[in-house]
Amino acid sequence: MRFFTLLIFLLFTLNPLYGEILSMESIAAHLQKGVQTRITGQNKPIIQDIYSKTGDKPLWIGNKNRTKTSLLIQALNDPLFNYKNKSFDQRSIKHLFYQLDNGEISQEKQASAYAKLDLVLTSSFVRLVRFIVQGDVDWNLVQEKLNSLEQSDDITARWEMEPKAFPDLDALISAIENGTIYEYLTSLLPMEKRYRNLVKLLHDYRMMDKFPKIKYSNETLKLGDRSSRVEEIKKRLQITGDYPKNAPIDRKFDETLKRAVITYQKRYLIKVTGMVDKTTTYYLNLPAKSNIQAIITNLDKTKLYPKQFEDEYIEVNIPDFNLRYYRDHEMVMKKGIVVGRIDRPTPLFSSTIRYMVLNPTWTITDNLVKRDLIPVLKENPMYLEENNIHAFQGKKEVEVTYEMLAPYEKSEERVPYRFVQFPGDNNALGRVKFMFPNKYDVYLHDTDNKSLLSRRYKIYSSGCMRVEKPFDLMNRLLEHTWKRYSQEKIDEILASNEPTTIYLKRQIPVHILYFTVYEEDGLAYFKNDIYLYDKIIEESVVGNKKPTFTIPQKRMISVKKNAQPLSN
Repeated sequence: MRFFTLLIFLLFTLNPLYGEILSMESIAAHLQKGVQTRITGQNKPIIQDIYSKTGDKPLWIGNKNRTKTSLLIQALNDPLFNYKNKSFDQRSIKHLFYQLDNGEISQEKQASAYAKLDLVLTSSFVRLVRFIVQGDVDWNLVQEKLNSLEQSDDITARWEMEPKAFPDLDALISAIENGTIYEYLTSLLPMEKRYRNLVKLLHDYRMMDKFPKIKYSNETLKLGDRSSRVEEIKKRLQITGDYPKNAPIDRKFDETLKRAVITYQKRYLIKVTGMVDKTTTYYLNLPAKSNIQAIITNLDKTKLYPKQFEDEYIEVNIPDFNLRYYRDHEMVMKKGIVVGRIDRPTPLFSSTIRYMVLNPTWTITDNLVKRDLIPVLKENPMYLEENNIHAFQGKKEVEVTYEMLAPYEKSEERVPYRFVQFPGDNNALGRVKFMFPNKYDVYLHDTDNKSLLSRRYKIYSSGCMRVEKPFDLMNRLLEHTWKRYSQEKIDEILASNEPTTIYLKRQIPVHILYFTVYEEDGLAYFKNDIYLYDKIIEESVVGNKKPTFTIPQKRMISVKKNAQPLSN
C-alpha cells in the first residue's frame, strides 16, 4: 500500500517546482553542500562519486525525471529486489514529497528541500543496489563462527566465501541517466534462476493462511482410515498445494491424500510411507514462519555467487545429498551422494574436475590415522591386513602395530608412516574417483559401502562425497577425454586392478553448495540444516547479530550415532 500511495505522490507533486521561482542551478548548489554534510556511512564516497561524475546536477527531480523516479520507488518496493521489505528511507521520501506538495516548505527553503530529496533518492538507490549485490549478512562474522567450531566442538567447518564488491559506478550512473532502473537491477541478481524461484516461494508462503494444528497421536493414519485428524491433514496439505484444491475435505484417508502425503514427505526428506505418523505430524505442525525464514536465509546465500554458473558444470548440494550435472543450464543427470558427517562437514568451495582414476588407491590422511585408524587398530590388530591397507616408511613397506602408533594419537607430531589402501572391491574409494585438486583433500568417488546411499540422512563420510552409480558420471565425463574409451577398454582397465588415470581435455567445474531450500519440478523442497550453517547465517544478519554461536545439545542426529570408523 505504501508503494502505491508514494506513486500517487510522484505523479502529482513533481510539478511547478520548477516554475520560475526555482532553478536547477540553485538546487545543484544545495546538492554540492548536501553531499558533504547530509550523507554519512559507507555509501558516502559512492554517492559523492555519483554526483561528481554527473556534474553535481539533480538526478531525480524535475519533470523529465518523473518516470525514472517512479521506477525507483517501484523497485524499492519490489520483492524481487527487496525481499526483506527494507525501508530504504522511503518514509523520508514520502514525507518530503508531502511537504513539497502541500506548501509546507517556504519558498526560500524549497531549493534545499528538493536537493535533500534528490540526495535521499540517490542514497536509497545505492542502498538497494548494495542489498541486491551484498545483502545484509555479516559474512566475516559467519566465518568467525565457523572457525570457532574447531575450538568449541572439534568441528573443522570450511566455507570459501567471497562477498562481492560494490559494482562499477559507470553502469549504475548510466542506469540513472537513461532511466533503465529495472534493467540494471535485474542484471545484478545473483544465481538468477534460483533467486527468482526463491522469491516466488517467499511470496507464496507469505500469502499462506495460518496452518491448522494437527493433534498428535500414537495411531498412524493410513489409506482407508477415517478420522477427524484426516480432515485437518487435508486442510493443511491443501494450503501448501500438496493436496489438490478441488479435492474433498472429509474424514476419509483416500488415494488422493496418500499421494499428497508422499509428495509432502519427499519435499521434507521424511521417510516416504504415504502414512501420517508422529514424525510427519511434527513436520506438518511446523509454522509457516519457519519456511519463510528458511527461504530468506537461502536468498541471502545467493549473494555469494555469480549471476549464473558455466554452460557445463556439476553442482553438489550438501543438505540435499544430491549431485546434479548441468549442460546449457539444463539438468542432465542427478545422483545421490553421501557427504561429511556433522562433526566432519564437507567443505564448501568451487574447483574443476581435471582427471579420473580407475582402481584408485586411498592414502589415509594424517588426521584420519590419528582420529580413526589408531583407535580401530587398538580394537582390531588385524584391521590393516583385513582391509588391504599397507604401511610405508619412505618407499619401504613396513609392519606397523598399534603400540608403534599409540604415542601419536594425541600428538601434534605427524605419524611417520604412510598408510595406503590398495585397489579392490573393499577400497573406501570404490572403483573410480573424480579428481579436482584442492587443499582439503576431498573429492567425488565411488564407495565400497553402497548401502549408505539408501539412508535418509547420508552424512557418513569424513568430508569426501560418495556418488551413487558413479560410472554414469564417469561415462558423462568420458565425453571430454583426450582419447576415446570403449566400454571394453574400461572393463579391461577395471579387471587389471591397476590404478589408471584418465585426463580430461575439458575441465568440468564443480560447485559444492549449501542450499536447504530449492524448487524442482514445480515443487518446493525444504531440507534439514544438517551443519547448522543456516542458523549461523540467520544470527549474523543486521538487526539479529549474535557475537558467538553455540551448537545446541540436541541435534537432528547425534555425533556418536553418526560416527563410523575410518570413513572417507
